[in-house]
Amino acid sequence: MTIARSRAWTICAPLNLALVGFVLFFAGLRLARPGTVFYYTEGPVLGSLAALESGGDLADLYPADGWLEPPVVLTLYPPAYFLAAAGLDSLAGSGGTFLGLRLVSATALLCILALLTLHTHLRRAPPAWILALTAAALVTPGVYRVVAGAQADALALLLTWVGITAALGTKGDRVRPGLFPVLAAAVAFFLAFFTKQSFVAAPAALVVTLILERRIGTGAKLTAGLATGALITVFLLNVTTSGGYLANTLGALTGTSGWANLASSLSESRPVQWLPIGAAALFVLGRRLRPGFPELYLLGSAMLHTTAMLKTGSSVNYLLEPTFALLLLAVIRWSPGAGSAGPGMTGAPGRARMDVALAVVFAVSLGLTASVASLREYPTMKAWAASAAEARVADFEGYPLVDASFFPAILERGGRPWLNDPFAFGALEEIGRWDPSRLVADLEARRIPFALTTVDLGSSPAPPGAGTRDLVMAYFWRSRPVWTALTESYTPSVSGPLTVWLPREDREP
Repeated sequence: MTIARSRAWTICAPLNLALVGFVLFFAGLRLARPGTVFYYTEGPVLGSLAALESGGDLADLYPADGWLEPPVVLTLYPPAYFLAAAGLDSLAGSGGTFLGLRLVSATALLCILALLTLHTHLRRAPPAWILALTAAALVTPGVYRVVAGAQADALALLLTWVGITAALGTKGDRVRPGLFPVLAAAVAFFLAFFTKQSFVAAPAALVVTLILERRIGTGAKLTAGLATGALITVFLLNVTTSGGYLANTLGALTGTSGWANLASSLSESRPVQWLPIGAAALFVLGRRLRPGFPELYLLGSAMLHTTAMLKTGSSVNYLLEPTFALLLLAVIRWSPGAGSAGPGMTGAPGRARMDVALAVVFAVSLGLTASVASLREYPTMKAWAASAAEARVADFEGYPLVDASFFPAILERGGRPWLNDPFAFGALEEIGRWDPSRLVADLEARRIPFALTTVDLGSSPAPPGAGTRDLVMAYFWRSRPVWTALTESYTPSVSGPLTVWLPREDREP
C-alpha cells in the first residue's frame, strides 16, 4: 500500500464512521419508536407479520379465502423476511410492534456496508471516491427510506451481496474456480428470492458471466438448480397455504403499466438520486467497462427495477438494488487489476489529498441536505382523533377500518385492523380482483366499531374513470361502494388531518 493510499484511508476513516453514524441515526430513531410509522408501507408489513404471529403458520400469512374474512391480509413478500422478524420478536417479546422487522433491516444494511468496505479494502479501490459514491447512495430516498424500515429490501440485498461475494471473492473480477463458490452463491440467491421476488438480477448475471467465461456446464447446473429449487419451494408453499401463497404474491400484482408511473418514481427520487447515476457515466467516458459480472448485474438490475417502476404503486425502493450494483461496479472496476489506474491510484500525495477533499465536500453537503429532508419527511403517524369521540375509539371490539399508519395503535389495544393495505385493496377493487361486498355489508350493519383515516372523503365518491393512479391512497376510501356505505351508516368527527367515523345512532342497524 502506497503512502498516498495509506493517508487516504487514514483520513477517510472518520468519514466512514460519520457515514455509518448517519445510517445509525435513522435506525436508532426508528428502533426507539417501534409503535410509530415512518414509511407508509410499513403498516401493511406489520399487519402481515401480526397475521403470522397470531395464527402461527404460513396459512395465516397467505390467506386463501379470497380476502373476504377479516382481518383482510394481503402479503406481497415471500416468507423469509417475516420468519426472521418473528424469530426476533419471540426472543425480544416485541410482537405487535416494528422492532423485529426493523432490526432485521437495520442489521442487513449495516452488513451490506461492511461487505462494501471489505471489497473496497481488499480490491484496493480508491477509498475516497468509493466513500463519495457511498455517501451519494445512502442519502438518496431509495436507500434512506428503507434504512431500518419494515421492508424486505435490505435483507434481500444483503443475501444477494453474500452470494456475489461467494462467487467472485473479494479480490478478483472473475468467478472463482470450482463448483463450491457457485453453489454457495446459489444458496444465498435462493434465500434472496424468497425474501423479495424481484431480486433475480444477480443470479442471471452470474449465469451469463459463466457462459462468457466458457464455463457453460457450471452455468447450466446453476440455472437448473435455482429454477428447480424455486419451483418446488413455490409449489410446496402454495400447497401448504391452499393456494394462498400465489394468490397473494403473484395474483395481486395485476396493476397496469404506464410511463407516468416511471416518471413519478424518478421525480420522487429528487436530484440527489442522480448523483450516483451520473457516476456511471464516468465509467463510460473513461472506457472502464467491459462484459463482466458487475456490468451485467448493474444492467440487469436497472432494467428489471425500471420495468417494476412502470407498474401502478411503484416506489423509489426499486432504485435500491441498482444503486448498490453501481457501487459494486465502482469497487471492482476502479481497482488496480481492472485496467488503467482510476482516480486516486497514481500514488501522488497531492492527488490523494484532492480526492479526500472532494469526498469530504461531497459527503458533508449531501449529508446535511438529506438530514434536513429526512427529518421533514418523518412525522409521527401514531395518533388518535382528539375529539369527543376519542373515548369511544379507545376501547373497541371487532375489526376497525383504518389507514395503515394506525396499525401499531390498533395492535397495541389488542385488536386487529380490517385491511393491512387499503391502497392495494383499492387497486384490486378497481380492476375487479377483490369484491368489497363483505366489508360493505359490515359497514351497513355497523359491525365495524370505527373507521380512522387521514383521507378527505369529500362530498362525493370517486368520479367515473378515476382510479388508484389518479387518487392513489384516497381511491379505496372514495370507491363508490365503500364511500356510500361509510357515509350513510357512520358519522365523521374531524380533528386536524384525522377523521374518525363512528356508527350513526339515529336508527338501529
